[in-house]
Amino acid sequence: MQKVAGFTLFFVLAAGAPAMAVEDCPVDDAAVENSGGYGKAVEALARSAPDCERAYQVLEVCQTGSSFDNALAAIVQSKCEPLFVDKAGSGVKKAYKKAQDRCNTIAEKNDGTMYQGLAAVCRAKASRDLARRYSK
Repeated sequence: MQKVAGFTLFFVLAAGAPAMAVEDCPVDDAAVENSGGYGKAVEALARSAPDCERAYQVLEVCQTGSSFDNALAAIVQSKCEPLFVDKAGSGVKKAYKKAQDRCNTIAEKNDGTMYQGLAAVCRAKASRDLARRYSK
């Protein structure tokens, strides 16, 4: 009886909760066709992003959960790192290296391209987070 009551309470709370908006990847069929594939279209979109934050948002909504995400993450890092690396002191650089190493352990401890992609997204997020914090 407790399980049923708990499930019912969960269902009522979940049904009453507002839906979270999830942005869809803005790459459409025309962009895919013009670019020669989904991956190339997404990479072009990330490269054309006006800043670090928007490039990360492209990665976040267009990632595939595979090693393809490595290329997207590299684009994000190339937009984010210049915002803080040259200005950062040795403590920040060490913290960034430690965060990158922590992300790399995801792929080192697990087999498969999905984990390579997760590690890449993690590295991009670390660079985005530091760019947010230290680029001001």
